[in-house]
Amino acid sequence: MSIDTSAGQSRSLPRVGAMRLLLAWFFPYVKVHRALLARTIVAGVVALGCQAVIPLIVDGLLEHAAWETSLVITLVGLVVLQVVAGFDSHRSAHMSSILGATALRDALFRKLLVSDVVRQSGMARTSIVSRHTSDVDNVAEGYEKTLSEGIPGVLRVVISLTLLIVIEWHAGVTMVIACLLFLVLRSYVGRQLLVLDRERLSRYNRVGERADESISGYRINSGLNMGPWQFTRFKFQVTALEHVTHRQGIRVIQLITAAHAAGLAGLAFVVLFAITAGGESAHTVAAAILYVEGVVRGLETLPPWIRSVQLGVVSQIRIDHILKGKNRIQLPLDHPEADRSAGFSLVELSASVGPTLRLTSASVDLPRHVIIGVVTPTGTDPDSLLSLLAGDDNPESGSVLIDGVDARIHENSSSIYFVPSESVVFNASVLDHLRSANPDLSETTGRQILESVSLGHLAELPGGLDEPLGPMGARLSVCERQRLLLSVALAANPRVLMVGSLRTLADPETALPLITRMRAQNCAYTLVNVNDPEVAEFADTILFVSNSGTHLGTHQELLSTLPDYARLWEQRLNISGVDLTVLGISESDQANLQTRLVTERYAPGDFIYRQGTPADRIIFTISGQIEISTTDADGNAHRVAVLGPGNHCGDPRLAVGEKRSESAVAIDNSVVRSLSREAISAGMMGLLDRTPTERRIVSSILKAGPSTAAEVEERLSDVPAALVASSIAMLHRDGALRETDGRLSVVQKRSVKAGARALLDRLGDL
Repeated sequence: MSIDTSAGQSRSLPRVGAMRLLLAWFFPYVKVHRALLARTIVAGVVALGCQAVIPLIVDGLLEHAAWETSLVITLVGLVVLQVVAGFDSHRSAHMSSILGATALRDALFRKLLVSDVVRQSGMARTSIVSRHTSDVDNVAEGYEKTLSEGIPGVLRVVISLTLLIVIEWHAGVTMVIACLLFLVLRSYVGRQLLVLDRERLSRYNRVGERADESISGYRINSGLNMGPWQFTRFKFQVTALEHVTHRQGIRVIQLITAAHAAGLAGLAFVVLFAITAGGESAHTVAAAILYVEGVVRGLETLPPWIRSVQLGVVSQIRIDHILKGKNRIQLPLDHPEADRSAGFSLVELSASVGPTLRLTSASVDLPRHVIIGVVTPTGTDPDSLLSLLAGDDNPESGSVLIDGVDARIHENSSSIYFVPSESVVFNASVLDHLRSANPDLSETTGRQILESVSLGHLAELPGGLDEPLGPMGARLSVCERQRLLLSVALAANPRVLMVGSLRTLADPETALPLITRMRAQNCAYTLVNVNDPEVAEFADTILFVSNSGTHLGTHQELLSTLPDYARLWEQRLNISGVDLTVLGISESDQANLQTRLVTERYAPGDFIYRQGTPADRIIFTISGQIEISTTDADGNAHRVAVLGPGNHCGDPRLAVGEKRSESAVAIDNSVVRSLSREAISAGMMGLLDRTPTERRIVSSILKAGPSTAAEVEERLSDVPAALVASSIAMLHRDGALRETDGRLSVVQKRSVKAGARALLDRLGDL
């Protein structure tokens, strides 16, 4: 059926099918409020009945040209009843429509969270957002106008024309006074409407923002089971929109009622004038005017009603694209009982994972309570594989079973937390994010989790952990957002934890402490994407997924038995270099540091690091431009420099507790390579060939300052105490550590290239 959506161009009624289609489609969302619907109909019938009878009463009064108390009382009563019934009919239709709109938005948002549309498959983001806002409004408005104006307007025209046939009328023009009174009232109500319109627009935008966040962060919602929390945030804004819409609608109804009352008052003046002036035809004139007024009012309602129905039907079709769209996850037909002894298994799993990796009848059983490093071929998106294993994608055949139940089934999916590499968080506080996974989480526990992932400094935000992070988490850098999402998963204490290719996992100096924290969480299954050979060595076992098959074993076992696995690491280590001479270290140590460089990509406007955050790495620009700026005490930003390819920024300040004094923001699409503070420290002090435990000891002392052996053992609680003690002894013997009054500190080696002295001076007196 073709619907004309042009504004006010059609003068004919919409086809009955269009009106019936709109009412039938919207009815499931208002049927809970049948009492309001019945009240609308009854009040409308009463108002139409009064309008039909009033001219006859007037005709009777004027025909006798005498005061008849009973008829006067009846006339006054009918006028008051018509005004009250008309107001109540409009109010009930309005309440029914906005309650139905709220129910429709709820259903639409719930569907969005599980629909394939959330991936913007065949539908632009703005179009998805508008379906939650303007399209729902169009449907609700079409429904409301049909009940309160359209159907009553048609009946009013029919009744008035029928009765006017038997009335001969002669005009009178005294409506001007009534219209002027109405304009005065309109000015008063109009000012209130202006305020309400602005408030409603603000709430309207908030609803759109919540839907937009869910589109951008759909993997996070699914992987971290944040859907219920997101729905709660969405529901809050929808309820606020409902309330302001109600207040706005009441003002509009008051305006409509005032116009109606003004018209009736003017006609009453005509009647009194006719009685005073006399004349045999006065009664006919007054009755005719009343019927003409009914015809005019009825005709005036038809064009806007027609438009609202047309827009409503078009919007209904647009909304159905989501409501009737297929779900993103196709649930299996079998729902067996969970069996905790069954474990985590891939059973004859076949699926395409991006353009370069295909699983074919893959079968493997994963071990419990260990760190499983996931390695995929170069060019493969590890998040796509982990998304499949987390039950957030559909295999072509076979299944991923957890406790004998398909991972896609809700009983499993709610216990699986997947942290993707997407750096999207929401315009809520840090604590709100953590409590999305654990509503009973205390602030103290939240601070402990943040400290464990190196985000303790977020407590220093102006509003602390209750400070909203801005749209899409704009107040945080990409790495901070990724760490915050990991902290959300840790707060949930899930049965299955999966972590994608986070930037902090690409450097062993920052990855090993995080993996140690995950190991301490003791989830039944922990899968972590691995891109560095030392991180792979640190994992308990490796799951290597390639086109040749699925393989499970330690890093060393796979290197010695799988040529494809060995070639993969050779390719990853053969990377283009960055000029590290600015660090002033030997060429041999520069070659070792080249393998520690991490490639990072930023979109325009992304923070690479922020002023006031810990100085954790140095940045080398490969492509794009980076703005360096500072913020003064009044909050005003000042540009300091713009850096292009070949430049570097963010020299680490290794003194304990020192913060960055500037911010770095990508101006356009930028690629940079970063080197962590820990790696630079190790390179400057000749520690790159040391064991991971020895480097962690040095890193711990650099971060916390001079420490006793017992304090170092406490910070490295995951490492056997005997290994910590022997490593400290080895570092002390080789001159890397010195002991003063029972406290260990790092010995700085200053035999370096010219030009490095200034950088080493930043190390401070440790």
